Amino acid sequence: MRRGKRVLVCIQVINLIEDIDPAKFENSLNSKTVIMAVTASISIYRVPDIVRDLRREGARVVVAMSREAVQLVNPEIMKWASGNSVVTEITGEIEHIKYFTDHPEDTLLLICPASYNVIGKIASGISDDVPSLFFSFAFGNGNPVVICPAMHEGMMKNPVKLQNLQDLQSMGVIVVPPRIESLKAKISDSENILDYVSRSFNGQALKGKKVLIIGGRGEETIDPVRTLTNHGSGFTASWFVRNAFRLGSEEVFFVGNSTFTIPEYARTLDAITMEEFEEKTIDLIGKNKFDVIINTAALPDFSVVNRSMEKIDSKKSVELKLIPRKKLNDLIREKYDGFLAVFKLSGEFSMSAINEKFRNSSPDLIVFNPYSSGDGAFGLVSNEYTVITGNELEELGKVSKAEMSWKVLSRISELVQKEK
Repeated sequence: MRRGKRVLVCIQVINLIEDIDPAKFENSLNSKTVIMAVTASISIYRVPDIVRDLRREGARVVVAMSREAVQLVNPEIMKWASGNSVVTEITGEIEHIKYFTDHPEDTLLLICPASYNVIGKIASGISDDVPSLFFSFAFGNGNPVVICPAMHEGMMKNPVKLQNLQDLQSMGVIVVPPRIESLKAKISDSENILDYVSRSFNGQALKGKKVLIIGGRGEETIDPVRTLTNHGSGFTASWFVRNAFRLGSEEVFFVGNSTFTIPEYARTLDAITMEEFEEKTIDLIGKNKFDVIINTAALPDFSVVNRSMEKIDSKKSVELKLIPRKKLNDLIREKYDGFLAVFKLSGEFSMSAINEKFRNSSPDLIVFNPYSSGDGAFGLVSNEYTVITGNELEELGKVSKAEMSWKVLSRISELVQKEK
């Protein structure tokens, strides 16, 4: 009976891997292998979920466990999650070497969770268990290495540990910053870990570039409590932020708002009203030399002329007068002569209308996406997209916003490198 239950759990895990949400995953780790070395930490309970998410992102995953980690979690659980045999000891097959020799550029070592003990070992050149042995070869072999520290906050602040992390980072080890909660330094969210792993593989495209993403919905004030707005969620912008980081951007800035999480590695300035969008965007441009600015925001096209300074009496009829307002893209172009990418949402494609709309801002790249009254303009995971660069058109077809942002950023990388 117990064996039957275990088989059922295994089947459920496999089915979860097949059920991939296009709003959360984009297959950026396709054809990549992640060797996940697990140490003894209470955070180990999160490892099976992280393994599954790595697989959903397209990676092949092999789990290796320290002796102490095996005492906390049965290796069979890791086998079910990864779909591969688990390494718990080094045998005559020299596992710490054989997993890293084929295509080292496509094979990464992820130490997660990385305990205080293993960080000290690998920083000091000690290799006396599975995780540290894997590191000793992989790092010397040129494989990317990512570690996710997890320990008590006091241990995290220990100067010896901080020096060890600094030494490792200076040599090229990628450290995923932990979340500090209740005096604990906990391993980061799964989404962040995926971002850092993907960046380790794909980070050459935008390496050294500073990118500004503008996104979310804009609001036009009617009175102190009411606004005109739209259904923009910031979903597209959130993926541009993540993919700019995954593709290696040195710094990612975000101005706007989003109902979706904007990762902590992005420098975020909240903006909702048009005044906030304008002031914060122009202020950032004045203080930073951006290589790329991408405006995905759904912003009002009109200003309210008869804006009330007091709350309008709801018992009275009110007529609002709207006049066209200056576009944020135009304001950006007045202060910025670098690479500008913008979005055009319309019911039908018209090159002449697009050229007229952006006559003053002269963007380097335009992403056109259509909408119909039946589908609505916002909230869709996937859409039809056309990328316009000068007189060239590239039909992306119907793709997810995650895939669209990846392709657009990759195209921007090519164009920026070509200009340089």
